Amino acid sequence: MALSVVFVSGPRRAGKSCVIQQIASDCLARPPHYLRLASVNGDKRQPAIAPPPTDDCGVASAQWVGYEEDRVFEFLPAALTKIHRCDRKGIVIIEADADPLLRHAYPYDFRIFVLPAPRRTSEVFRTNAQATQAFKDALDDTAAFAGQIYGLVEDRATLDAIDPGVSEKRSPLTALQLRGLMDSPLGDELATRILLQPSYHGLLESDVVIVNTGVGGTSSVVDECVRRLERVLAHVRSCDNHKPLMFACDPADIDDPLRNKFIARTCALLSRDSHD
Repeated sequence: MALSVVFVSGPRRAGKSCVIQQIASDCLARPPHYLRLASVNGDKRQPAIAPPPTDDCGVASAQWVGYEEDRVFEFLPAALTKIHRCDRKGIVIIEADADPLLRHAYPYDFRIFVLPAPRRTSEVFRTNAQATQAFKDALDDTAAFAGQIYGLVEDRATLDAIDPGVSEKRSPLTALQLRGLMDSPLGDELATRILLQPSYHGLLESDVVIVNTGVGGTSSVVDECVRRLERVLAHVRSCDNHKPLMFACDPADIDDPLRNKFIARTCALLSRDSHD
């Protein structure tokens, strides 16, 4: 039996570690293996002093893994292979920030996206001007299109150095072609992604989305963002025709009814996988 791999991602300081703690304590029969991923080129650093794990620390193993962006598709399978040699039926929970490269680095079994309760709608959604420009760029340029759909192109200079032909300008679409694109599943996906800020694109591919009301804003902005996210997620369909489920809750508050629904849903997902 293969490992079960849960990918928990989202912006910095969104409360991802808290969500993982709740999953480990309430959903799993035995401690999971924990991987914290961080780019070696970023400013996230492993704590200089870390006490040795206790016998009852809630995880079977814990690793801080620094990755090089140009080797992102190599390091993660290698790290998971090492765990699999020691625990062939284990569960691995991976924590990572909202790096688009990681979204496709491994065929994760489950994805959970955690975002802080926003203080401004522009934290989550592009402004009209930003969305219009992003849509124009995606239609006019192959590299921009790939970035919006796949999230794999963040640095144009790097892309051009690898393959200058990839970023060639395309001919403008006619009105008829544009209507055909927008009526297609690809056009719908492009339009949906363009509504969101790039660091939030990962929520569209997730099984569960947590708006962490224990972190961030507490005003009516949160309610507005949740309503808009619900409309966005209504357009999302995965290959097995399921939609992400969103819970606006405090994952650490056991008296929060939506928190308990999130835990129940996550337990059901993990239980389903263990019986497949």
